[in-house]
Amino acid sequence: MARRTYVFAGPSGSASVLMSIIETATGRPFIREPGSGPYIRADPVGVYVARHDFDDGDIDAPDCTPIALRTGYPHLVDIRDTERDLHRQQQAAAAIFAAIKADGRLQAVYVDDMQHVLDMTEPHPGPSG
Repeated sequence: MARRTYVFAGPSGSASVLMSIIETATGRPFIREPGSGPYIRADPVGVYVARHDFDDGDIDAPDCTPIALRTGYPHLVDIRDTERDLHRQQQAAAAIFAAIKADGRLQAVYVDDMQHVLDMTEPHPGPSG
């Protein structure tokens, strides 16, 4: 099974902001097709955004406190490298997370294979404010 790299983001209702940040970071627009969630193809990397089925407490923060994934971070960014190049997949995820963090409007959690929280960010004033 392939190793998964995720960025969870919130709050609820922030999908359009999240997708705008990702489009700017990747330099590519999301593709929207009937019956499919929005995605970006940057072969061999794919970026998918959707709501998720994870529950609050499915993973803990580095300080061992449960993270409220369902209530606080309802949007899932799933970054996949179709050639299973884990390094490239993680680089793409790190760039997306860095863009979310720099933007400052959203909270986000960067997770490696639902086993390790690599980084977290809370909303904060951006460079201009």
